Order: sequence, then C-alpha cells, then structure tokens
Amino acid sequence: MPELTARQVAERLGVTKRYALDLLYNGEISGRQLVNGVWLADSDSVARYEIAGRRGSGRTLDASTGWALLWELSGRKAYWLSGSTRARVRRRLRESDVEAIATAVASRSTAHRFTAANPERAMSGLIRTGRAAADVVDSELIEDHRWVCGYVRSGTVDEYAKSHFMIPKLTGNDVIYDNTLPVDYVDDVMPPAVVAADLAHSTDTRERSAGLRALERMRQAWLAEN
Repeated sequence: MPELTARQVAERLGVTKRYALDLLYNGEISGRQLVNGVWLADSDSVARYEIAGRRGSGRTLDASTGWALLWELSGRKAYWLSGSTRARVRRRLRESDVEAIATAVASRSTAHRFTAANPERAMSGLIRTGRAAADVVDSELIEDHRWVCGYVRSGTVDEYAKSHFMIPKLTGNDVIYDNTLPVDYVDDVMPPAVVAADLAHSTDTRERSAGLRALERMRQAWLAEN
C-alpha cells in the first residue's frame, strides 16, 4: 500500500493535521521524514493505530490466546489452552463486538512487507491468508493471486524472503506474517477466522470491511451454537 501524507492521516483518523504530525514525530505512527521536511506515514502503522484508537475496547490477547480465539471462532478446538483460559476466550466472544475481537487478536503476529520478483513462487511455501485466501470466508472479495499474503511455516520471515527473492519495502504489496502458532499447522490455508482477522487488519478499506463482516457472521453463528 502507498505511504500516506500527514493530511491523509488526519482525514483518515478524523484529527487535525498538527495532531497527525505529532503522532509521526513521537513515533506513535511509524513513518519517515523527507529531506524537505514532509512526513510520510507507514499505512500499516496507521491502520494499527486506527484499530487500537477507534474502540478503546480492552487489552489485546497474547499470541497463544489470540490464536485460540480465532480457532474457536472457526469451529475448531484450541486444545493447547487450559480449561479456565478457554472459558475466558469464550466469554470474550460472547461479550465483545467484532471491532473488539479484531483488536484482541491484533498482536499475535507481525506483518512484513516486501516486493516479490515472482509472486506465485513466493506464495508456494506459505500458509495462505487474507486476500490470498478470501474465498474461504465467503466474502465478496475475489481471491487475489497477484500478491503474496501468507504465514511462514517455519523459520523466520527474513530467511523465507531471501530464499524467494523478495525485497523488503515499506510500501510493498506482498505481505508475510510471522508464524507464532503454538502448534504445528499442516494445511495450506489458515482457518476462516484467521483469514477474516487478517483482512480486517488490512490497510485497504474494502478488504478491512469484508474481514469485519466475515468475523461478525462467524461470531453470530458461534453465538447461535453456544
């Protein structure tokens, strides 16, 4: 995604340009300052700030519990959790709205942006998620194979990127996530709630909306059964 100017950040967050500049200067939103003094914001960082700031709806979950919540929402049992922790996860699903759920699981992994020389080859060893797996959440989005979007199976993101000829780029359209799952995962596509959550954290407005809608459908189905 492209970087955003301070004015664009201000419009997106509903704040003044001065306030947006302060967010950049203080490091609350990541960005870079050009030699002419103009600030450009990392669009992913703006999205994370927007998600965290819009709701003020409670703390995020640790990685293991965040994954478990999405497993539960996908109709799978997170058997790595204790009974008491699973009960807290289920209570969170009953009491939280979809924005709060997206917030709660936001810190379980980190997205890294690249530009891939060959997107098809770069996707070959990843677990698909987000727009690369949009079909699994029954959204209006069409699965997009032009860009990379997935989790590494093992090792580090940097190791994978180097071996697949991917160049780190702040504004790159190819995204790789750290794999912080507490268990081995052998499928080629992440469970539906993971895909939806990753769409919900997208800097693309259409993808974000589709992800939130998919999460809400899954939550309503879960509530009906629980």
